[in-house]
Amino acid sequence: MQKLKVFSKHYLTLAIILATAAQTIALECYVCSYTLNQSDATCITNASAVPAINCPKKYCLTVRQEMIHNANKVKSFLRDCVDKPPMLNGVKTDASLRTYYRSCQQNLCNGHNGRVYNSSGQIGGAGAGGGNYNYNAIIPGKKNGCLKARTSILCMLSMLLLYL
Repeated sequence: MQKLKVFSKHYLTLAIILATAAQTIALECYVCSYTLNQSDATCITNASAVPAINCPKKYCLTVRQEMIHNANKVKSFLRDCVDKPPMLNGVKTDASLRTYYRSCQQNLCNGHNGRVYNSSGQIGGAGAGGGNYNYNAIIPGKKNGCLKARTSILCMLSMLLLYL
């Protein structure tokens, strides 16, 4: 019976360590939305002032909709976390709207204005301009994010070796 208690305690400890490691490695994305005539445009103008979440999905996303006849007028703006973006990186235009789709896979990579390509995406074609100019957006983020993930994995492996 004593062996069973010790064995169960080891599995519980391992489960906690694995759960902590998974949270540390999660993608961080800014999340907010804006619609036309909303008084607070912080979502568009200052990404670092909006919430960032641990995204359990694959991509950080930015979608910017502008009116065609007044290009500086933003109809809607979205920063989000998604499994499958509607379009990796591209622009769709119709008679009244121009919609910019930008997606990426690095921490806090969706903090740009939505017009530029963010070259941090890891999927083929991300950042490809198709003849348009490409721009890099420099986004303030957490320092040593990769170091935290490595430390967490090393901690997990060390704990596992201690229990074997």
